Amino acid sequence: MNRATLATTALALTLGSATLAAATPAGAAGPQVPIKGAATLCLTPAADQALAAQGVELEATAPATLDTTGPTPCVTTPVTSGAVSLDLASGGAPMDGALAFVRTADGRRADFTELFSHLATRTITATTAVDHGTPAPVDFLTYTVSVDHVRVNLSGIDAAGLPMKLAPGGAQTLQEAFGATPVAVGEPLFTIDGHADLLRSVLAVPVGLTG
Repeated sequence: MNRATLATTALALTLGSATLAAATPAGAAGPQVPIKGAATLCLTPAADQALAAQGVELEATAPATLDTTGPTPCVTTPVTSGAVSLDLASGGAPMDGALAFVRTADGRRADFTELFSHLATRTITATTAVDHGTPAPVDFLTYTVSVDHVRVNLSGIDAAGLPMKLAPGGAQTLQEAFGATPVAVGEPLFTIDGHADLLRSVLAVPVGLTG
């Protein structure tokens, strides 16, 4: 590695972070880098209160884990595969494990499995099932990438407090299961914190090299 390669790579990462707010899903896709990390989805206070009023609890399926020690319940999902462009305009990753909403009084449930974050459309999709019924793919959550919540740097990609808004498909599933949704479509159901390492040593190769 020479100084020119290091400087070019550092500049590319800096520019990628600085321009996230202007990036749109319709933007040109750049080369993609494999990632690995974890993402933690925490219910918003409004969603948590509404679910509690309905007697509905959040659950997680391994390898995802549930943490109820914080202000609101959180599900952490490992991210063990996937690839993204450094400008976060393309690519995506599966979120391992699954989550469910379960009403304790009668056992009714809405399961969300095969979670996948699509950067190009700013959407988390899932396969859903109500009371173990027929699985159906839906758009579960939507999000907006901005420098207020997402940073790209030499250590990887970091997200903090990124609002994850309920999409129509997710709302329909929750409505079918419980007769109501905890938040309206377009309102945050979760916030997400996470970190993803860039698995390729981007400092050791010219920017844009893939394969």
